[in-house]
Amino acid sequence: MSIYNQYMYSYPHKLAYGKLENVNLSDYVKYLNGNDNTLYIHIPFCEGKCGYCNLFSLAGQKSDLVDTYINSISNQAKQYKECFRENNIDVKFSDLVLGGGTPMYLSCENLQRIFDIAKDMGYIGQNAVVETSPRQTTMDKLRILKNNNVKRISIGVQSFNESELTTLNRIHTPDHIRTAMEAILKTGFDCVNMDIIYGIPNQTMESLKYSIDEALKYNPDELFVYPLYIKKDTYLYNKNARVNPMAEEMYRFIRPYFIERGYIGLSMRRFVKKEKAISCINQSKSCGFDTTLSLGCGGRSYLGNLHFCNPYKVKQSECKDELMKFISTKDYCKINHGYILDDDEQKRRFVIKNILFATGINLDEYKKRFNGNLISDFPIINEWITKGYVKYVKNIIKITEEGVIHSDEIGPLLMSEEVKCKMYK
Repeated sequence: MSIYNQYMYSYPHKLAYGKLENVNLSDYVKYLNGNDNTLYIHIPFCEGKCGYCNLFSLAGQKSDLVDTYINSISNQAKQYKECFRENNIDVKFSDLVLGGGTPMYLSCENLQRIFDIAKDMGYIGQNAVVETSPRQTTMDKLRILKNNNVKRISIGVQSFNESELTTLNRIHTPDHIRTAMEAILKTGFDCVNMDIIYGIPNQTMESLKYSIDEALKYNPDELFVYPLYIKKDTYLYNKNARVNPMAEEMYRFIRPYFIERGYIGLSMRRFVKKEKAISCINQSKSCGFDTTLSLGCGGRSYLGNLHFCNPYKVKQSECKDELMKFISTKDYCKINHGYILDDDEQKRRFVIKNILFATGINLDEYKKRFNGNLISDFPIINEWITKGYVKYVKNIIKITEEGVIHSDEIGPLLMSEEVKCKMYK
């Protein structure tokens, strides 16, 4: 039986979101008061659609549509700012994330416009994060990132094996990766992350090790190592592709291999250089109540118990339709699609967002936040203790090395029946 059942990046999954009525940003804008907020801007464009990608993105769109989309983001930002003013809320963003799609797909002019929009919206921090792909990583665009104080850049490498890249329907080559990495290192960023995928059809232990060793030559600050998932409506799904049956064996190789080379695994996917990882653990705060406001079509916002975004789509035709609806929107402050979490769902989100990570769950904090007992609320945790997946470390429930390996198996067990029904309807 596979240990890869469902990745748990957030909760509830966007598949569980539905139609909302009589909900407006004004009703929730109070959660943004202050500086400890994240501004996320979604750029749903890329040069080509990756074989495994089930994100909201469109491949190969013309520049006039991209320009129109950036104009729409600007209009959305202006309406949000007016909402802040009308509600007498002083909103500042300490963090900025540009995701996609491929943000670096934008022209230099539009890339700079995005940073200008963010600053006008109240981004005051020095903590910007940008995702990129090898073919879009050019020196002129990297200079724009540097000039706008981007601290972390994450590049989707996936593999240094050309046949595996072809299998994944990636359009870059190993030489593109090397050229991009040289440019990134020459420009200089505080944190460089590289993404690697394992479980690719026909991937071998030898080819996986080769990709990892090639990545390590660049001495990245972080590596995210993802198991391949083949989701409905993706290129690989339509090709009837199957995940490599050696995926679990591959991960059991990966984890100690990175640890032996000076990295600490902060979760199943994230490996950070030891010195930076210790700082991350010591300075991290519990997740689950973070406040994020998103601009663009496909970005997800978290304001208190309200999560919202545009309807989730994967097929290119449906993504295009949704994008055009976003562009034609008159009132961006009217929230039509999302999920309002009740107390039980907020507990589940808190547990999922913390128990699968190195920091774990502080039992006193859980009691203070929810006026409850973690083990009584989630008796399944006792089963995980027996199986050796989690353990007590003083007053904290922490995931074990074996538990990390089983993250995508145990995490979904914390989902409510309601969320599962909505996801898999």
